[in-house]
Amino acid sequence: MWSRDLDVLVPTWQGADDLRVREGATALAALTTPGSQRVTVPVPGGGSAPEGGVRHRAAVFNAYHAQTEVLARHRPQRLLTLGGDCTVEVASVAHLAGRYAKRLFVLWIDAHGDLNTPASSPSGTAHGMPLRLLLDGDVDGALPDAHCLSPGQVALAGVRDLDPAEVEYVRRHDLTLLDAPRLGVHPARLAELPPPGAAVYVHLDLDVLDPSAFPAVAVPTPGGLTAATLTRSLTALRAHHQVVGVGITEYVPQLAHDQQVLNEALGTLGLTGARISGRGFVNRGWPGSTTPGDR
Repeated sequence: MWSRDLDVLVPTWQGADDLRVREGATALAALTTPGSQRVTVPVPGGGSAPEGGVRHRAAVFNAYHAQTEVLARHRPQRLLTLGGDCTVEVASVAHLAGRYAKRLFVLWIDAHGDLNTPASSPSGTAHGMPLRLLLDGDVDGALPDAHCLSPGQVALAGVRDLDPAEVEYVRRHDLTLLDAPRLGVHPARLAELPPPGAAVYVHLDLDVLDPSAFPAVAVPTPGGLTAATLTRSLTALRAHHQVVGVGITEYVPQLAHDQQVLNEALGTLGLTGARISGRGFVNRGWPGSTTPGDR
């Protein structure tokens, strides 16, 4: 088992503008063995008007501040974050950056780069912006603590769907990128990305998996990893590095899926005491769900 000080459940949906992911945090919590302490962050339940090119901007910022307050109160050195959408990673990574400074290295395991700004985003959804916030901060300074990473502290893995502005950002800042095809051929290369002695944060958006293996995500994206590739890469990573944080996001448990795929990934990360077989939830036409869109 992976030992940590705190689990935070952050049932946000506003960053994805998709009510279905709200249930993902609770479902993930039911599948994982609790750490020393488990807290549900009191995030807003409703949405808010678009503002500054971002859907539900005020609600997203309110959730960030609520999560930041929980982390400041508990001061974890090892942290599990169960979302919700990918915006939950901003507060968690920023907190651990305060603990580990330049030793922190973030593996962004995701189909998407999440490197957009409000101006560059095709959709205006905030879950396509968290890594850019961590690298550059908020354009109007509303989240002063979010800017905590340098390009050398980040690697993107499994990525296969970047918007043009994100491609330019990766090129201009020379970000390390291990795309899905290359990772599929050499899963152990994930362990080669963090430098020796790094304190590693693993961001795992479940859409890094190919939809044929795991379709229960907010933005299913073809060309992804097989379940075997994901488990092999995570096994290699944990064998060679100190993992101080894990964030898992964008799970839509209402959609039919093979739950064993998720159980295998959670088990590889040391988050379950035993692997459970069985099928996932059946799509019930969740009330209020929106159609997944661009990031």
